[in-house]
Amino acid sequence: MYSLYSWGSPFKAEGLYSFDPACISIQTYLQLSKAEWQLHNVSSASVSPNNCLPALTCGQAVIESGFWRIVEFLKSEGYDLNADLDEEQLSQSTAYISLVQDSLVDALLFSWYLVSENFVESIRPRLAKLFGFPLSLFIPTQLRDHAEHRLESRGIHSVVATETDTASESNSSTNTAFLKSKIPRIYLLAKDRFKSHEDKSTNPVYAQAKKCLDALSKKLDKKEYFFGSKPTALDTVVYGYLSLMLYPDLPQSTLKSMIVEEFPNLSEFCDRIHAQMEPPSMGPEQNWAAGVGSMVKQSALQFASLRSYSLPSTQDDPELASKIISVAGALGVFFGYAIYKGILSVPGTRSKTSTALPSQVITTNDILSVVKGGSS
Repeated sequence: MYSLYSWGSPFKAEGLYSFDPACISIQTYLQLSKAEWQLHNVSSASVSPNNCLPALTCGQAVIESGFWRIVEFLKSEGYDLNADLDEEQLSQSTAYISLVQDSLVDALLFSWYLVSENFVESIRPRLAKLFGFPLSLFIPTQLRDHAEHRLESRGIHSVVATETDTASESNSSTNTAFLKSKIPRIYLLAKDRFKSHEDKSTNPVYAQAKKCLDALSKKLDKKEYFFGSKPTALDTVVYGYLSLMLYPDLPQSTLKSMIVEEFPNLSEFCDRIHAQMEPPSMGPEQNWAAGVGSMVKQSALQFASLRSYSLPSTQDDPELASKIISVAGALGVFFGYAIYKGILSVPGTRSKTSTALPSQVITTNDILSVVKGGSS
């Protein structure tokens, strides 16, 4: 039996077992190919040698990580959803998968992280609950920052409300009461400035997504799957992305409305696959303590300039113990200082601001593989 290590899910009630489309795509591939597998939800990518999830293991050995590598391995094991495709269809499949990973990820990131109402009311609270304290204090905001940086680098910007709009809204007693009740979360969202990102369908990111959805809709047409009556790797990838647009309940659901109203065959396609996705066999989940422990371990290894993923005996390096103690002590001082200054807070208290651990502790890959478009 294979073990799939995947980012966890705040959407289990909706029948989704990760918040990462690459992880959902592999889960779907394993399910539709009838492989025997077990799902492990984790909060750190330390199980993978290259810090990339999803990761597939067999026994104690890490076989492959990343969507394409896992698919190639499963193909060699006899689980090949593309077995009936000819060369031209394989080329088409690769092209459409690239289109999905390049076009739809931006729209998904924008909708989740840059639309303020969605992030404050739905995404951030769910991610905070998923990762647990203390990771909930910085990971949701850091994910938002990574999404914003990616989108800005691609020339995609959100709509920022003007001061007049903000002042006008504040004149309403109802809106004022609403804002006061949400001050802690909004402050984390805005940091040193208040920004209201509107989910306007005229934003270029939605136009880009619409072109991709239109191409997929025409390719699917009235077929059950993209290449006929049997699912392929393309079907698993499309479902991995569209399921995160269709099934999570968001205050502003522009993407869901676009798919349901303008591309109903894609919505029906996702519903067909969704109905086949039985709850996976679950292995032990990694709790927040294990996640923090793995990060401390990685920091110690980096500090000691070691290549191995296991800590050697202190007899091999007489100074290693003191180095590890120094790193652990530094992290303890960091958390103590942050809590004392109000940068971090224990559950139930207000946080004055938010901050992220240094990038050398949590890298982009170690946080969200979807930032890379779900490919590796």
